[in-house]
Amino acid sequence: MTAPAFVPEVLERMLYWIRERESIRRRKEAGEPWPWTSDRLLQEWRWCNVRRMDDKVSRELMASWYRADADVSTQMTAAVLARTVNWTAALLDASSGLPFSLDLLPQIRARLHDRAERGEKVFTGAYIVPGQPGRSKVDTICDLTEKVAARADSLCAPTIRDTWANLLELEGLGSFLAGQVVADLAHLSLGKAWPDRFTWAPVGPGSARGLNRLLGRPLKRAVSQAEFDQLLPHVMEAFASDAPEIWIARGLSFQDAQNCLCEGDKHERLLAKEGTVRARYAPPRAQQGLLLEDNRAGSTPNLW
Repeated sequence: MTAPAFVPEVLERMLYWIRERESIRRRKEAGEPWPWTSDRLLQEWRWCNVRRMDDKVSRELMASWYRADADVSTQMTAAVLARTVNWTAALLDASSGLPFSLDLLPQIRARLHDRAERGEKVFTGAYIVPGQPGRSKVDTICDLTEKVAARADSLCAPTIRDTWANLLELEGLGSFLAGQVVADLAHLSLGKAWPDRFTWAPVGPGSARGLNRLLGRPLKRAVSQAEFDQLLPHVMEAFASDAPEIWIARGLSFQDAQNCLCEGDKHERLLAKEGTVRARYAPPRAQQGLLLEDNRAGSTPNLW
């Protein structure tokens, strides 16, 4: 496929977001005080990391939820449950703080119900978790995980793409959620044999909008998986050539490029005042007054 012509201004803003977001991560992890950037949009809103596995939930899941020595059924089921709930506190509360195992499924169902009845948070606010009419969301998700446990061997395929396609056959798992599941599995023993685990990613609503922005197309234009497969390598090349110290040195993947398209779309929306996004960022408690004082002083946002 001939290399696409990206809109230069949009590409530069996405490249800027990538460089600045990664700089924020490094400064934060180095223990520097907040704010880690002068960009008010990146200060005030919550953003995913450039590398998906640097995100808080991903780190927590890898540290406490997944078992490195688990079998295929356990890893597959753990990933589906993890990403349909996507709230580590709820998961570890339901498992009594233990890594996931299949024999914990009845306890997890009961304790998630208890948590919901107490009015405590069970599911992520990051995206929409599907439910079934007439059934609680907890039962819907737990039923799904039991089906996965029973069919895990047939769901797991020799490639990440084929495993994702198999997951789409399950009611309740669309392209985005199935993509989140296989993205986790790519870092577990189940997925480490996939030859395409770092060179393929599924299209999602946000990454489709981000790609359309890059190409100067209408935002609501449909992007098929086949078209995304053709265009994402060019996006990856553009991102990596601008900041090889981020993309090549850290071994970032097509999943990370897909993630940056989604966050790039969010950044464009805020810049263009097309609406708000999901969540504001709450700075460390000891420094929360800094933003309030700055706002009172009437300072103008620094977007660049």
